Amino acid sequence: MATIGVGAGSYMRPRYAAKPRRWVVDTSQTIIVGDLLILSADSDQGNRVKKAGADPATDRSVVGVAAEAITTSSTHVAATDHVLVWSARGDQEFIAHVCGAAIADETLDNDDISVEFGLLEDTVNGVWRVDTSETTAKLVRVLELLDAHGDTNGRVSVQFIAPERLYED
Repeated sequence: MATIGVGAGSYMRPRYAAKPRRWVVDTSQTIIVGDLLILSADSDQGNRVKKAGADPATDRSVVGVAAEAITTSSTHVAATDHVLVWSARGDQEFIAHVCGAAIADETLDNDDISVEFGLLEDTVNGVWRVDTSETTAKLVRVLELLDAHGDTNGRVSVQFIAPERLYED
């Protein structure tokens, strides 16, 4: 069993070719490639995206994963405040590393295939990981192990559970 290294380049990404969609970004945001993006809840800005909280409790506002980086100011600039997003579509698979609670090392398990888990931001490495200890706030379903059963911090192929609500229908 191997221990898979996780670093800044280990961000969540599409498994296969994806057609990104451009979204307007909320004010005062710093988004990096691979960040989980949700719809803004700010007044009159529900058409904008922002970075999700580090441990999202629901999948109902997930739009997708940032395909590029952007930093916005406290004032919206229509000409520049937009970002490409790999959409959380029903036909899109993403690659992500696993972790346990509080970003603890976690081993891949064949029993995780078809199980739904949450996502957790690994702030040390600046990436989002599949939290196999989170079985309440479920966001993704594991489709396949991409590293070997028993590998620590291994990669999995996942699909968002509630994709395409209003965004890609």
